Order: sequence, then C-alpha cells, then structure tokens
Amino acid sequence: MPIQDNEQGATNQLKKIRSALRALRDAVILLNDDDGLEWWNQAAQDLLLLQSSDKSRRIFDFIQVPEFIKYYQEATTLNIDADADESVHIVSWQDPNRYLKCELTPFGDEKLLIIYDVTRLQHLEAMRRDFVANVSHELRTPLTVLMGYLENFSDQPDMPANWRRGFELMTQQTARMNRVVNDLLLLSRIEIEETHAFNEIDMTKLLTHVYDDAQAYNQEYKHTIHLHIDTYDGLYGSEMYLNSALSNLVINAIKYTPKGGNISISWTKTAEGCRFAVEDNGIGIAPKHLARLTERFYRVDSGRSRATGGTGLGLAIVKHVLYQHEASLQIESVEGIGSTFSAVFPNNHVRSAAMN
Repeated sequence: MPIQDNEQGATNQLKKIRSALRALRDAVILLNDDDGLEWWNQAAQDLLLLQSSDKSRRIFDFIQVPEFIKYYQEATTLNIDADADESVHIVSWQDPNRYLKCELTPFGDEKLLIIYDVTRLQHLEAMRRDFVANVSHELRTPLTVLMGYLENFSDQPDMPANWRRGFELMTQQTARMNRVVNDLLLLSRIEIEETHAFNEIDMTKLLTHVYDDAQAYNQEYKHTIHLHIDTYDGLYGSEMYLNSALSNLVINAIKYTPKGGNISISWTKTAEGCRFAVEDNGIGIAPKHLARLTERFYRVDSGRSRATGGTGLGLAIVKHVLYQHEASLQIESVEGIGSTFSAVFPNNHVRSAAMN
C-alpha cells in the first residue's frame, strides 16, 4: 500500500509540473538524443506552429536560423564549456521585429530548450543606446565652448589669486566631463554599428603604437614598461577600435600601479589563436569585484577612480570591442600583488604571418 501511495504521489507531482510548464509564457521543449521533439508546452506550440504529428521531428526542421544551429551544435558537443553566455539571441524567422533568446540545457541524452521572447528588452536597450548617444552628442558642443572660455580666462596674468583656484577646478572638471562624453560616444558607436569595417591588421605596428602612447602617458608615473612580441601574426578586425581597447588596458595598468612599478605588454600565439596581455605589479583587485569590472561606471573605489581621472567606461569599451571580434577578456588579479588582463582572439580572426 505505501508503494502505491508513493507511485500515485509521484504521478500527481509530475502532472502538476507539466501543468505548470504548459502555463508558462516562455516556450519549453524537451528534445531526445537525436534532437527530436519529445514534449512541448502551449507557448512552444504557438511559436513553432507545432502539431501532435510533429513529435520526433528534429528541432532544425522548425528553427533554421544559422546562429541558433551553431549555438545548439556547440552546446551539445562541448556541453557546459560551450559558450560563456550559455544562450543565443536571434531574430524571429517569422517576424523580423521580434527577438528571441534561446537557452539549451543538456542533461543525460536529452536536452531542454527554453525560448524567451525578449523583444521588449531589445527595444528598451535600443532606446537606452539612442538616448545615451543623443545626450552625449548634445553635451559635446556646450562643453567645448566652456572649455575654450575657461582656458582663455585662466591664461589672464592679472587674474586674482582667489579666482585662479576656482578656474583650475572648473577646468579639471570640464575636462573630466569631456572624457566621459567622448567615452560614451565611442561606446554608443560600437554598440549601434551592426557591421564594422574589418581589415587585416599588422599587430606589430599597432602594438608599437600602443607602447609609444603608453610611454608618453607614463612620464608622470615612471614605470618600467616592456613590450614582448612573440609572434608576427596579425588580426582581421577594426584597427581603430582595437587600438582604443588595447590602449585602455595598458593605461589602466599604468594608472593603478604605484609609481616606479613594472608593466609587461605581450602578444603571443596560443592553441586557440593569439593572446594580448597586460601584466602589472600594481594594487590588484579583490575577487568580489572581478565579475562586474566591465559594467558601465562600475568602480572598485570611486575615490581612487576620480583621483586617476577614470570615467568608469574603459573596460565596458574593451568588452564591446572584443565581442565584435569574437574575443574574450580574461582577468587575473591578487590584491597587493598585481593584475593580468588578457584579450584572447580566436583563430578565425588571426592572420598568420606565414601567409603574408
């Protein structure tokens, strides 16, 4: 009798779970080891126009979007090591104004596919990008006027001493605001541009330029900066954006390393592609901050960032530039010892020196 009660209880629980899944607004699909449809809820039936006779048909018969197929194959082949996001965003094949997020979870020989409608979130994100870009653009002109007049007034030899300090502070703050506006405009441009002008990049030349700029910026800090180029392989990408991203990583190392420190810039060949790395013996970063470093305006220490003139947007720019190049940002840091920021570029963006 207890066994029958347990079986009945399990059956009832399963019915409740299925009822809950059917009620979900998100599409839920259970797939077998041959990628065939085993079970789906009402939302999935409405999205994919499924019928009962479609059971066991492959998911690729219904979703033929290349980005989805690539994500699905990587997720099932590599399992949890597939993609850091563990999801993919696609445009609906039925309505180009509808955006979907697909999330695949393999378990055993089966897979659970959940498809979310993220159209509203995409529209809100587009509105945010447009707002930031427009406001930043509108701020640029009045800031330029303010900076010009402040510079002219500050140069007056007969300015009273008690006024000079005020003008110096205003000049510093308008310059800081101008840096924020310029970074916001750059970030917005990277986000809004759907396609970028990619060309073959001579990384030796680009890294030499980054190194020369770093040495110029380093005059106040007196660090020892080394450049190690272990491969002449180049990249296929946007030289302007890459220069900005890699320079950001180097400038951060300079700013957050106590005077007289050591900074190493390197470009090396790896099994996955090529790796750009900046290593310093600076103040380091606590583990709790690492996951949020690429968020806009996130600051480990707001006072320290203001003192160094940081805008809080540098690593956000780095993240978006690397995303456009299918590269990943890796961060290793120990407080009081130093940090290493690495940009790992995949082989499909690497241009072998032997081919040139």
